Amino acid sequence: MAAGKNIIACITLVFFTGIFSSCVHHTGGTASIGQPAPSFKLPDLNGDEISLEELRGKIVLLDFWASWCAPCRMTMPVVEGLSREYENDMVLLAVNMGEAKDSVENYVYNEGISARILLDEKRTVSAVYGIRAIPMNVIIDRSGVVRHVYTGYDPRMASQMRAQIESLR
Repeated sequence: MAAGKNIIACITLVFFTGIFSSCVHHTGGTASIGQPAPSFKLPDLNGDEISLEELRGKIVLLDFWASWCAPCRMTMPVVEGLSREYENDMVLLAVNMGEAKDSVENYVYNEGISARILLDEKRTVSAVYGIRAIPMNVIIDRSGVVRHVYTGYDPRMASQMRAQIESLR
């Protein structure tokens, strides 16, 4: 009986660890550290097309997320805080994966999210970046090169990302 309870406890721990570290989602290409960031053009919630190329000269933080993902909801305040802290040096693009525009708009409004939201409804950009779990955060330097990739939520992520951003300023 005790062995059965231990197995259930282990399975529960693995399950919840997986939920809170990242949400498994999609496989595809790759965003490789030290390589040029894959280019893209996506609409924001206003319908304006945003391209990565137009942001050359700025540090870019891509936050791949979905509203149903608990770790994504925990990560959003962290990346928004960094965006405010480095507003003159860094641009945050929160790339929503696969959700309809009206659902994303409602979620963003209800949660008070201020990040610039891009819509990757067909998950084409997510595939090019090789998203295997979300949230996934990609830091791109001023020259358009991928410098750091973070997957999942970690309570230390703000200080880790801050150090990486500082190194690119």
